[in-house]
Amino acid sequence: MNPWRPLPLLRLVIPFISGTIGGLVIGFYPLPSFVFILVMFTGLLLLLFSLKGIQYGLRWLPGIIIMISLVVCGFGRAIEGRRTNEQKQVAAFAGPVIFLVRIAGSPLVRNGSVRAMAELLALKNARGWEQLGSKCILRIYGNTEPGFFRYGRFYLVRGRPDPLVFFSNPHTFNYSAYLSSLGVKYMMSCSDKECRQVMNRKSSGMFALALDIRDRLLKVLKDNGLSGQEFSVSAALLLGYVNDIDPGLKSAFAASGTMHILSVSGMHVGIIFIFLDTVLSFLDKLRFGRSMKCLTEILFIWSYAAVTGFSPAVLRSAASLSLLIAGKTIRRQPEMMNVLATSVFILLIAEPGLLTDVGFQLSYLAVIGIVMMYKPIYSLYHTRLWFPDKVWGLIAVSMAAQLSTFPLSLFYFHRFPNYFILSNLIIVPLSNGIIFMGITSLLLSPIPFAGKLSVAGLKFLVHLLNACVLWIEHLPGSVSKGFFPGIPDVLVIYMLIVSMCLFLMKKQQVFLLVVLVCIVILEALVVYGDYKGTKGYYLAIHKGSMGYVIRIIKGRKELCFNSDIKMMNDKNAGEQIMNERMAEKAGQVFTRWVGVSGWQKATGFGEVGRFGHMLVAKEKKVWLLDHDLSPGLRSGIHADIVLITADIHVDMECLSRIFRAGLVLNVSNASHRKVLKWADEAKRIRLDFYDLRTAGFYHEEI
Repeated sequence: MNPWRPLPLLRLVIPFISGTIGGLVIGFYPLPSFVFILVMFTGLLLLLFSLKGIQYGLRWLPGIIIMISLVVCGFGRAIEGRRTNEQKQVAAFAGPVIFLVRIAGSPLVRNGSVRAMAELLALKNARGWEQLGSKCILRIYGNTEPGFFRYGRFYLVRGRPDPLVFFSNPHTFNYSAYLSSLGVKYMMSCSDKECRQVMNRKSSGMFALALDIRDRLLKVLKDNGLSGQEFSVSAALLLGYVNDIDPGLKSAFAASGTMHILSVSGMHVGIIFIFLDTVLSFLDKLRFGRSMKCLTEILFIWSYAAVTGFSPAVLRSAASLSLLIAGKTIRRQPEMMNVLATSVFILLIAEPGLLTDVGFQLSYLAVIGIVMMYKPIYSLYHTRLWFPDKVWGLIAVSMAAQLSTFPLSLFYFHRFPNYFILSNLIIVPLSNGIIFMGITSLLLSPIPFAGKLSVAGLKFLVHLLNACVLWIEHLPGSVSKGFFPGIPDVLVIYMLIVSMCLFLMKKQQVFLLVVLVCIVILEALVVYGDYKGTKGYYLAIHKGSMGYVIRIIKGRKELCFNSDIKMMNDKNAGEQIMNERMAEKAGQVFTRWVGVSGWQKATGFGEVGRFGHMLVAKEKKVWLLDHDLSPGLRSGIHADIVLITADIHVDMECLSRIFRAGLVLNVSNASHRKVLKWADEAKRIRLDFYDLRTAGFYHEEI
């Protein structure tokens, strides 16, 4: 029997996804007329074959034509999506100008500033208002009140958008590329005094209404006594609001392997469905009750998806569950893989860029793993006892989901939670209870005694959840770190997993042969990576909360210059540096101090030293600018990088004349206004200037 026969929609979505990937990766834009003609020609061929029939020997031809057509359609839709995200370029300005902006994302309060995605609608110039169509990350310093920024509101902002720069390397998440896939290519900063709301103007529409409802529900939770970590975790679990979660608690969830609990996903939507299905069960007895129940459930599910922010995981679960509800209503039991394929098809037609989203990828992989591997894993152990059977079922689900997602998780996050089975046995049931109790609390909030009682129960469950997460994090060896697979490694690991599963199910030796070949390829990739790592010579500069660190990496050795002894325990830069050292497999680390002049002896680094204000590494020269420029400095000093390390007065034009620098980096704690002034002056004289407080850490091969 043909194994593809029960999965017709899966066969169709695979070439469509292939075409979408090609459209997202390939840079050229084919003529729309060419795509249209090709699709029309394919349709005419299929019509001709259906009318006249086709010889048995050529029975494969219509399938090939359909596959090519779907590849072309996916490619064309992805290209169209890229064109939609391609924005009108914002001109380079010597200084701030006035923009009309609309807040297009949920504001995030961090470190004395409010940040949100914004649409640049228009700018004011000498001729009046000029229409724009760009997106930027807008950061406002000063006023951090929760109501200062609201989704959908319009503001007049005085600032200057700069192209978005976020330094990255193969060992870190490419945040700049992620924002670019969303159409965000600029960053703009200003003070709260340079931002004014346009009165009587706010967005209408479903998403604005949904977020307004979410804000009201969050207020209900606060008014009923929830605060601190109890409120932040409840808001994340119930409504997808993650802005208030403590970074330490978030790290604990990541270490326990239950980070997915904090992001609204299929589990949350499924619980909402079970709740609705139970409440609306009386409709099954009415004449048109099944249809009414179907429409009501789908409406509520998509409303909940809107309230929680339309995250990719929620979109996947809402689309899949809607198809299952519709199938159940017409008394059909659709194949789950066909349902997933249909939901992928619908979502990628609506937004091809979702394919690059990490949450979208992990969400679908987890569900595919559960669908494909849950039963084989569950069948490994049989018991007639109710409780052990339920526990084993939960373990089987956890193992199936983890097995299907861990290669991609290692690629993005470089860590593996060793106690993920224990975590899921404890935390998943607790989170389910919190969601049910949270829904009950919101429904009973108008009733004084019942509302307070349900909120007290919610507080207890959330407190217990947080305590369990922190306990698991502090268990010995809770997390294995230092995994840095490349794309080839991830693909080979997935091939290895699939081949192993097929061998265990079908017992055919050919799959075992594929497993052995995959193991050999992985070993070869590891050996090549180790060889390549011994040949590199890199310079890295990190900004911390109490200073900066300059790292010179030579093969497996590292010479680390700290600006201050406080940087030895700086949390902001410490985890970043440790992650890089694990990726580089640093065998020896020599610690030195920036303030010490002369050749600083370290094995293998005889060419590195500081002389006056110049730090020399191989042929790279870094000038450490920690005081105002002296009028006596001669012009024409060669420095590849000028590093501003203190809150000083700097004239960029004078700096450019004295140093023939190709790059100026700021690692000081100078005020935001002063850094903006430096950026404006550097922009005017075409000097590359970056603030490492917002641009990530600097990394280059030398």
